[in-house]
Amino acid sequence: MKFEQTNHISPDLIRLFENTVLGTNGAKYKHLDVAQSVAHTDHPLSFSLRRREQLIANITFCKRSFGLYLRYFAFDKRFQSKGKARMNPKSQIKQEIETVFQQITAQYPGADNYCYAYIDAKNIRSKWMSETFGFQTKAYLATQSFSRIWPKANPTLKEERMNSQLFETIEKNYGHYTAYFTHFFEKGSVYSIFNQNGERLAFAQFHKVRWEIQRLPGKLGGLQVKLLPYLPFINKLIQPNEHTFLVPDVVCNPSGNIADVQRLFEAVLAKEQLHSLLWWNDTRDELYQKAQEKFSWGLLHQMIGVAMVDVVVRGDFQPKEPLFIAAFDMV
Repeated sequence: MKFEQTNHISPDLIRLFENTVLGTNGAKYKHLDVAQSVAHTDHPLSFSLRRREQLIANITFCKRSFGLYLRYFAFDKRFQSKGKARMNPKSQIKQEIETVFQQITAQYPGADNYCYAYIDAKNIRSKWMSETFGFQTKAYLATQSFSRIWPKANPTLKEERMNSQLFETIEKNYGHYTAYFTHFFEKGSVYSIFNQNGERLAFAQFHKVRWEIQRLPGKLGGLQVKLLPYLPFINKLIQPNEHTFLVPDVVCNPSGNIADVQRLFEAVLAKEQLHSLLWWNDTRDELYQKAQEKFSWGLLHQMIGVAMVDVVVRGDFQPKEPLFIAAFDMV
């Protein structure tokens, strides 16, 4: 029983991901539109473990210039540990996984020689798994919601294809960040808002995402999901069976006024006829820190608060600068 390496993601692997419920001790959810998302995986290195031709486990890395991003670490539900159960350190599958990590990190070290991943800070099973294979927490991300029951449109909102001026602004803001790369935004488009003189105030790229939410964070998270469809106004913010929301990327604020970013977020929600977004940031990110002081985050934030994510790294690398977060990596 050994892992087989490919440079693509197979159809049976997509089916495995489609059946994977994420989270254990807090929120629980499934990604919808898995096939479309997987198709955008950048430079995949995929390792699959099969028993009697049936896929039971997969580890997929994204090969990036600075190192490796651990994108998927998935097991068929029949082979997942239950609750707080740890993996047997002498098990064959544990030894095979360790061999994969040793081989892949030696073969594709990248410029900074590290492998990194994101883990829900409350997911005890995932934390134990990461520690088992030599990962250490080196930084923290905040999962920040922003919501409006009636988002306000902005007449200056404009969608623009990526151009040299936008790209230079992104480079100025994020080029020095740890794990910075341009793959997902360099050929995309952004939404911008402007002042009366035509000067750009704020812009960002936005991605539309669909989740099936089985549980919200907190002790009453399971009950809340059952009640939400019947609660006026709140049922606009969360639709558990098919929750559609936006995720912003490369958020920039040329005006320097953080209120313009809030106006941008509202305007794009209004344009897309949606009511919420999730914004991931390194807790050291200056723009996010300014937003924490000034933003009115909305009702959803009051309900679920801020969920923390551990940035775990295998290797001696220490991220001195905030991490650049690609929206694709979070959804």
